[in-house]
Amino acid sequence: MSKTVGKNNDKTPEDIQEYWTKERRDKAKPKPLPEVPDQETDGDRPSPKKPIITPPHTSKNHKNRDLEVSEGLAILVADPASFPWRCNGKLYFTWKGEDWVGSAGSILLEVLLTAGHNKYDEGEWSDDFMYWPGYPEYDKEPKSFGWSRVSIFTAWMEDRNFAFDYAMIHTDEPLTGIGSMGVIRNLSPEGKTWTAIGYPAEPPYGGEQMYKTTGKYVSGTSIITMDNNDMTRGSSGGNWWYKLGKDQTYINGVQSHRGAETSYAKSPYIDDEDYSLLLSCVAFDTCH
Repeated sequence: MSKTVGKNNDKTPEDIQEYWTKERRDKAKPKPLPEVPDQETDGDRPSPKKPIITPPHTSKNHKNRDLEVSEGLAILVADPASFPWRCNGKLYFTWKGEDWVGSAGSILLEVLLTAGHNKYDEGEWSDDFMYWPGYPEYDKEPKSFGWSRVSIFTAWMEDRNFAFDYAMIHTDEPLTGIGSMGVIRNLSPEGKTWTAIGYPAEPPYGGEQMYKTTGKYVSGTSIITMDNNDMTRGSSGGNWWYKLGKDQTYINGVQSHRGAETSYAKSPYIDDEDYSLLLSCVAFDTCH
């Protein structure tokens, strides 16, 4: 378990909306997916307890069709405006004086889940967060879902521990009409399959469409590795979905980093105790 720390926003939603002009959005650089030697990324974590589930917030359900691409392991999401795809999107932010873009998803109507390195990296906080759900189809002109607070783990801030490379953002208004995904914690990873969502921007991916790729558990306890996932820069912070039962999917991971194998990607293991501490920090300014 790690302590948590938060950062408050001192800008208005209008300030952030005005900052993120189309020119800035188009020129924003995709945040790299860190490459870390495999032996340095994992560690021991207690055996998973009974899974804890937070249900989604939506009254809509849509079927989707997918479009194949000729290269790469991921496929295009054909209808990113429909549920549950619209619960994921692009996340714009500034870092070290430059404009960047990554991926994120809604876990509650006012809380986003993304990678810790999108929020804090190399000793500096990011700023000016703007979220565009269901990009590019949900809203042809982005509505600024700015932010009021972000939270990260001190284990990420101080030690760059990739087992804690996830963060939460409290939006400045609820994502009503968009909804949120359910979340499952304390899930044993062995034998599981996930679908990763994101906006990879290196060839063969162009960064302007939502992609998904489905892969199986390879290894790991505190850090989980899935195969069939070659999404790189720009996909940082994209959520991993786990399908429970026939119809319902839940968030169970975050696109964090990769090791030597380019077709594998890694996520922190989502433990309920850590997750709850981070949520309390971002939602109620109760950081421990």
